[in-house]
Amino acid sequence: MDVSLAANFVTQAVAKAVQRARELGELATDVVEVRAKGYREWDPEVIRIDKELESLYVRSLQETGLRIVVLSEELQRLEISGGGEQIYAVCDPFDGSALYRRRIRAFWFTALAFYDGAGSPLAAAVGDIIAGKVEFSSPDGSFVAPVENLGQKSPLRPNKTSKLNDAYLATYLMKPHFLYPAVERFKPLFSAVKFILPNGGPCGFADVASGRCDIYLAVQQPMIEVFAGLPIALSAGCIVTDFEGNPVSFEPDINRRYDLVCSCTEELHQQVLELLKG
Repeated sequence: MDVSLAANFVTQAVAKAVQRARELGELATDVVEVRAKGYREWDPEVIRIDKELESLYVRSLQETGLRIVVLSEELQRLEISGGGEQIYAVCDPFDGSALYRRRIRAFWFTALAFYDGAGSPLAAAVGDIIAGKVEFSSPDGSFVAPVENLGQKSPLRPNKTSKLNDAYLATYLMKPHFLYPAVERFKPLFSAVKFILPNGGPCGFADVASGRCDIYLAVQQPMIEVFAGLPIALSAGCIVTDFEGNPVSFEPDINRRYDLVCSCTEELHQQVLELLKG
C-alpha cells in the first residue's frame, strides 16, 4: 500500500471516529460486553463507545477491498479478504474508558495505524475527541489538523529538551496496579524530571511528537496501544527504543506487552536509558 494513501486513509478514518464520538456525547457508557478471561482482565468491561468506534473502523477497512489483518482491542484479530499484499491495521477504538464512564473530560482518544506485511509502519493517526483534532504521520513528517478541515494541517515539532530536569514525562499511572509498581521501580527517573503526566497509550507518542511532553515511558503497554501511535513519533523524528536501547519491532501478537522509551532528543534518550539501567 502506498504510504501517502495509507496516511490519507487513517487520517480520514480517525477524523470520522472523532466526529462519531462527539455525536454520541457522554451517553455511550452502557456496558455491552465483558472481555474473555485472560484478556485485559484489569479492565474487563466493554462500553458502547468502544464497540461503536471499532465497528466504524472495520466498515471503513472492509470498503477498501484490500487484504487486511485487523488487530483491535475488542475484536482482537479479524481477517478481511481482498486483493493485494496483506497489510495490518492496528486499532485502539477508544482510549480513556475509565474516565469517560465518570464524565471526566480528559484523555479521550481514538487511534488507527497501518503496517505492511513485513511489519514496517505505513501510517498512523490519533484523534483527540475532546479537542476535535487529529495528529498523524505522513511521508513528509507528522502533522495536526482539525477534524472539520484536515487540509488545514500544521507540522508537529518535538521539543529540543536535552536535560532531564527540564523534561516533561508521560507514563500511565491512573490505575493503582500501574501506579504503585511504577513509582517504586522508576523513582530515580521520576525524581529527575520536571513534570509527570499520568497518561499513555497511543497518545503518549503524539505527546512527544507534538512537544506537549519530552519523554513517554511506556511500561507494560499492550501491543495495540503501542503500535496504534508509534509511527507518529517516528515520523516526527523522535527516538524510540526498548529499555535496553534496542529498536522496536512489530509483531502481530495481540497479547504482547512492551516496555519502551520515546524521547524528543538523542541526548535526553540516553539519560533516560542510563537511569533505567540503574
